[in-house]
Amino acid sequence: MRLLEDRQHVRGLLASHENDHSGRPTVIVRGAEDSPAAVRYIEAALDTAWQALGLGETKVRVAVVIELARPPNVADRPTPADLAAYLAPDSTDRTTCIALLRAGPYWARFLLGKREAHDTGFGGFAQWLQAGLGPCAFYAAYGTPGKPVRRWLAARNWDVALYPGSRGIVGGRFSSLDLLGDSRYSWYWDQIYSFPPATVACLAGRSSGCRAAVLEGADAASPAAGPQIVRPERRWWRAQRLLPGERYLSDVARDVGRERFQGFWASSLPVDTALAAALKQPVGEWTAQWERGFIAPIPLGPAPPWGATAMALLLGAVAVLAVMLTASRRQVR
Repeated sequence: MRLLEDRQHVRGLLASHENDHSGRPTVIVRGAEDSPAAVRYIEAALDTAWQALGLGETKVRVAVVIELARPPNVADRPTPADLAAYLAPDSTDRTTCIALLRAGPYWARFLLGKREAHDTGFGGFAQWLQAGLGPCAFYAAYGTPGKPVRRWLAARNWDVALYPGSRGIVGGRFSSLDLLGDSRYSWYWDQIYSFPPATVACLAGRSSGCRAAVLEGADAASPAAGPQIVRPERRWWRAQRLLPGERYLSDVARDVGRERFQGFWASSLPVDTALAAALKQPVGEWTAQWERGFIAPIPLGPAPPWGATAMALLLGAVAVLAVMLTASRRQVR
């Protein structure tokens, strides 16, 4: 596994720079061996991204491995999210997180000085790097999560902590909801209603659905021993349980503040309890309010009040009992 080899390489680099306490990520670039200027540019851009996240010296060191693509065809614009992979700290190395980022044709040619970057709405290279730090940014900012949070995130493939910061995937308020397309077309709604029921209910503004969407995986068993590798799916936004879940925990952290979020992150309490304590309100209620900041509640069939539901069930039970009694009397006669 290349990521494991990268970890060994990073250990050697860190050992040779043991007096460096800046906390800045270690950078490894593949495909730019003949372009030291590209490496320097990447290091400077990563420093900018690191500072934008408010990170300094950290307990968990981050290494960013960037692979530059060299295909024959050239893309005209950067993609919002090239495939990435992350090697989280584990029992063999508790202090290093590796982020593997694959720079597609656009950024590769830009970094190698073969084209100028155009304003495509996807933000600059530093923003792309910041988004690509993913789970490693959370490890750097808050350390290793407590066991309940770690199990929960592993069960969900970290889908609620894929993007740090507050500017969305590629700047502004752009999110995975935008990747679903235009709501004026039927295929958009086909995608929306293909998500799990709890996800759809949360999009409709129902706090019970939001709670279920957030807490899915909270009761999962511990991940298997061995390297903990996070690989977002190619179309990761279609596999989410919460939309736009990729920024959920970064928004929680910004809303509750560092101290309360740190308490949640490192807690040994169940995820529901720890998260509600950090939010100072039920998880479903906070999440429903958060969801409305991105999308107006979508239309669904009316949900009956709990009282009406209970009364209907009671009347149904009485009706069934009456039928059973009537049938019993007929048999006696």
